[in-house]
Amino acid sequence: MKENKVSINIISSFNNTNFSGLLKSSKNFTWKINEVDYNQVFQTLTNSKAKIWKKQANVTLIWTTPELISSEFKKLENGSIINPKKIKDEVDYFCSCIDSIKKYSDIVLVPNWILKYQNEGNLTLSYSKYSGLEYNLSTMNQYLYEKLGKEKKFYILNSLKWLINCGAPKAYNSKLWYLMKNPFSSDFLKEAIYDLENLYTSIRGQNKKLLILDLDDTLWGGIVGDIGWKNLRLGGHDHLGEAFQDFQTKIKSLSKNGLLLAIASKNDEKIATEAIKQHPEMILSINDFVTHRINWDDKAKNISEIVSELNIGLQSVVFFDDNPVERDRVKKTLPEVYVPDLPKDPSDYLTFLSKLRCFDAAHISAEDKVRGKLYKVESKRTSLKTKFKSLSRWIETLKLEISIENIKKENKPRCLQLLNKTNQMNLSTRRLNEQEFANWINKKSNYLWTVRAKDKFGDYGIIGILSLSMENKIVHIVDFILSCRVVGRGIENVLVEFLKDFCRYYKISKINGKYKKTNKNSLIYEFLKKLNIINENKSSFIILSKKNNVDLPKIKVTKPSLRKR
Repeated sequence: MKENKVSINIISSFNNTNFSGLLKSSKNFTWKINEVDYNQVFQTLTNSKAKIWKKQANVTLIWTTPELISSEFKKLENGSIINPKKIKDEVDYFCSCIDSIKKYSDIVLVPNWILKYQNEGNLTLSYSKYSGLEYNLSTMNQYLYEKLGKEKKFYILNSLKWLINCGAPKAYNSKLWYLMKNPFSSDFLKEAIYDLENLYTSIRGQNKKLLILDLDDTLWGGIVGDIGWKNLRLGGHDHLGEAFQDFQTKIKSLSKNGLLLAIASKNDEKIATEAIKQHPEMILSINDFVTHRINWDDKAKNISEIVSELNIGLQSVVFFDDNPVERDRVKKTLPEVYVPDLPKDPSDYLTFLSKLRCFDAAHISAEDKVRGKLYKVESKRTSLKTKFKSLSRWIETLKLEISIENIKKENKPRCLQLLNKTNQMNLSTRRLNEQEFANWINKKSNYLWTVRAKDKFGDYGIIGILSLSMENKIVHIVDFILSCRVVGRGIENVLVEFLKDFCRYYKISKINGKYKKTNKNSLIYEFLKKLNIINENKSSFIILSKKNNVDLPKIKVTKPSLRKR
């Protein structure tokens, strides 16, 4: 299946013709839509032989309105006093039906419930337990999340946000409801598609990794070189100062969940860094930025240098700058970088950032939370490297320790990240969703190990994956993945030696593999070529069990048992 081609099952309690039409016109993915007649939700969910389940889908969307799920809630809409427990039981049954079809799809999306029309009921009774629509609707949504939220392949979508973004008058369309039983406007459906596509992008590990920021009139108000840091508009009793401070707070919260931050600003470095360090209302500290380029050079050049330093692809970068001229320069010079147009009024910066979905992560691993620190520590290692002429001597000075481990349950999210995000040191560049990954590692003939590393500067976390498939004494390497930030430290050579150990243990004469060329993974090719094991014509290679010895620097290696599982 092509990388941008996605199959989706759509099951809804209303006519989804307009939604499907908008989905088909998407520029981001080619959606292959399978759907059933509307208002056939329970009939479809409880029929395992239904046509829609014959092929495994990438996505199943189950979109319902509350009165279809709960007959008790429908009574409430008609003004009757109801039994809240019955509503809970009906939601429980709905969730059990969804759980029964999860094997037919990689992920299941369930928008939470909103009313299918604008409601202007009795405000004093809105949160009455026995007669309030809002009380019982919020209870239904809370229970929906409690029942489905813990299952990793289930995602509850916040349809209330789409309603807020559109505004209720624009979100609902009474005429559409009476003509074709679709209560929602095209604007509302576009909001839903925007979130759906960004979530799927995130699940595939293609969300943005690095936010590069301008300073003057972007992180604070005013030009620091002209007015000095004490006169910047930041915090205090000033509406714009408060807006800039809230904007920084939001950025910092994103960095705590793994987003890397950097600075590209035309400024005097000493003056600008003094402002960051000294201003009492500054939320972001200099340590929140993994690197910076504060000078008078072209910003596109500075961004290229930052990306090169951090070894991150341009497609993973977002650039914020208040100046439309600077934005246009970066857009034209570095088209892979996402350069959104910031609002003209800084008061709108926070709202703008909050609506951006490109930084969303489907799951946040332990490595994500400390990613900024990892990159900061990396600069110390790089600085140390300049003091040694010998690469081996530098590696030995690092006191590097490698741990190769069998895959563990708690490490699966990080493994998926490496599989789906690593481009350069990646043998096959295969991309898997959670279900495909689980199916693969559960097969007895397959082996998968994670690779951890640490040195005197700190813990790298899980930085690599090695996997193979063995049948009838024939071993084929499937994944050879290493984070680009640790390439060139002998770790890749350690993995080759581990593969040889595997051969010796099972008395296998060779391990073969296939290099799948992409635009970005020449690094793994050059490594294999250096070992003299690559077949130039077929892009295949063979690692012999007793030959091709590698000159390894002194690295402490911990290995798992190789006995059969």
